[in-house]
Amino acid sequence: MTSGSKPVPEKRAAPSGKAATSRELEHPALGIVRLSVSRRARRISLTVKPDCTVRLTVPYGTPVERGLDFLELKKGWAAKALDRYRSRTAAILPPYNTRFHELVAVADTECDGASVRIGGGKITVIYHAGLDTEDVPVQEAIKKGICEAWREEAKIYLPPRLETLAARTGLKYGKVAVRNTVSKWGSCSPRNDISLSLHLMRLPDHLIDYILLHELCHTLHKNHGPKFHRLLDDLTGGRHAALRRELRNYHTGW
Repeated sequence: MTSGSKPVPEKRAAPSGKAATSRELEHPALGIVRLSVSRRARRISLTVKPDCTVRLTVPYGTPVERGLDFLELKKGWAAKALDRYRSRTAAILPPYNTRFHELVAVADTECDGASVRIGGGKITVIYHAGLDTEDVPVQEAIKKGICEAWREEAKIYLPPRLETLAARTGLKYGKVAVRNTVSKWGSCSPRNDISLSLHLMRLPDHLIDYILLHELCHTLHKNHGPKFHRLLDDLTGGRHAALRRELRNYHTGW
């Protein structure tokens, strides 16, 4: 067994005949890992949830040591997933800049709660002096302000960039719209109208271009079949797979 995981005092297991029993392990790199021995599982699996719960599932009858070896094999992937989820819940504090805006937080004894305004290249959040910038009302105002700044920036930046890439590739599209979409970066309709998420403004330029080219490829190929992937790989200079992997480090929404 190669695992460095140490068991934490075991919680009460499910009674005999239940679908699974579980206990907690303390992993030196991942923290608490919930080990579940399941009668329903057909293979060893490792999952990381948005709440930063790490679960290792081992099929009933499989030696736990094999599961711990699997955990060690995949611990790098799990650590990266934890970092991504933790970054989503981390407080956003000045200094913070979007592409064209600077976040400014101002305490005011006369302010009730927290509010935000966009203007002059600034996202100005005004909050009651009795609050801390990490408190929920202030963080909600900050995130609201950043989203509004991204919306303004996306409307200025994305349509011209899409037009430039379309002209360069010879691909044609219909209308273009910017929306606060959190389920995907973009989409292309059957009529070749393209919808883009304002959260694209989170990304560096080369990944924005990658998403725009992705949607332009859908004007020719409406699925993700081999022809679509060949075209996208050609338009990205053979970097389709690498860019797709890099994009996994980013997310839409909060």
